[in-house]
Parts: sequence; C-alpha cells; structure tokens
Amino acid sequence: MKASEFVEGLKRISVRKDLLKKQGVTDQFIEHRKRSYLAAYKGGGSVSQCPLVELVENYDCSNFEIGMIRFDERIEDKGRFVFFGRFEVDNLVIDITSGSVIMLECGLDHVLYDCAQNDSSFLEAILNTAVFLQRRSVEDGLYENEELNNQMAEELGDIAGGEKYYDFYKMRLGV
Repeated sequence: MKASEFVEGLKRISVRKDLLKKQGVTDQFIEHRKRSYLAAYKGGGSVSQCPLVELVENYDCSNFEIGMIRFDERIEDKGRFVFFGRFEVDNLVIDITSGSVIMLECGLDHVLYDCAQNDSSFLEAILNTAVFLQRRSVEDGLYENEELNNQMAEELGDIAGGEKYYDFYKMRLGV
C-alpha cells in the first residue's frame, strides 16, 4: 500500500456522530476522532520507495491516532533502524536489514513485537485496524466478542504477513 492510498483510505472511514452519541461520548471526542483520520499534504514530494517514509515526509501526520499508534513529525535514521512512529511510548521502526516493521521498547533495541513483513503491509494492516476499531466503537457487543476480535487480529496479522504478526494485532485489539 502506498502512502497516498493509506491517507485516502483513512479519509473514507465513516465516523458516525449519531452512533457515537448513543455510546455517550462528547462532541469534542467525536471531532477529535474525525481529525485523527485526516492528514494534509505538506508538499515537497518525497519520492522514497518506502511508503512509511513517504507518509511521514509528505503528509502532516500530527493528527493521526489509530488505536495508540501515532506517527512522528519526521523520519529518524539511526543505524539499523528507521524510526517513524510510536505505539504508546514504544518506538515503531523499520529494520533496514530485513525491511520489516517492528516495535522496540522505548530507548532500547529490544524487540517487543513484530508488526509487519514490510512497511506497505503495515500500512494496509493499520488501515484495516482503524476500520475495525471504528466499527467496534459503535456496534453493540462487538468489543466484548472475544472470538470475533481474535479472528480479526489474525486477519490483520495475515495482511501484515502471516502468523508471526498475530501477537501484535491481538495486543492491539486486547485479546
């Protein structure tokens, strides 16, 4: 998945104010949720072959918040790793030796989770995660349906590259 496809996919996620209001959330929360799926094109035109680098360099990702994933304002190339975002306080990076996306413990080179086989599949899996999380926030019983959440985590892991990535998506969905 290309950066532009990811940005357009997020824009298409329907944030239904009426359904969220039934869940008891505030107008402020709803507006924050809507903004969390929008990124303005910054210009400059990075032509990186790496979709994550292109995303961070070409788009204002400061509003993005997908689950607890946030993107940095700029790319940092630190030896073996290209830092592009965070999950809570931990770092999301591209391992340049393998091209895979991993989560490193904050401040350490300790791998907490394997996230995707490459950055393109990571973006596709995260976009699908955003769609599911939005659906789960408004459909009664979906959050509590452990079997369905487990199945969805495995589907997201398959998008990311296979069974090796299931644990990351299970953690993301709380199963």
